[in-house]
Amino acid sequence: MPPTILGAPDVKLTSRQLQCLEGFWRRKTAKEIGRQLGITHYAVEKHLLAVRQQLGVTSSAAAAALVFGGPQGTTVEPYYGGAELPQGRESSEIESALDGGRSAAGAAIDQPPPINTLGAGMTLLAILAVAVGSILSLAALVGAAQGANQLWKTFGQ
Repeated sequence: MPPTILGAPDVKLTSRQLQCLEGFWRRKTAKEIGRQLGITHYAVEKHLLAVRQQLGVTSSAAAAALVFGGPQGTTVEPYYGGAELPQGRESSEIESALDGGRSAAGAAIDQPPPINTLGAGMTLLAILAVAVGSILSLAALVGAAQGANQLWKTFGQ
């Protein structure tokens, strides 16, 4: 039986629409949701658009809040990886918008792993290690070329 939608009890969503919306609620990308469901990310976006239109809302976050009973006005964003993270949002703010980390059925939602970033000192050390490795590789290549040239001069004539 489909869940009762707060503020729109007459709206009936298909199981595929609910699956796509729950994937969005779990902060998965359309590609991740599509892979999980065996459909294209275009189909996922189409299902989310249909949900938004049926519920009369402008964002999938608002639709998810209506369907899964989150706090009104929730601004849950999809999960972004690495450099795609929006600036100015605290992770606790996003986590609290997930309605306690529960799905519509009450099961615990798997959260994405935390993103580990390097500090400034570790970043500089990593850059230095790559630079030194590159210089040593170039020196080995030049040495091999000079050695091959010497062999050619000695035995090639």
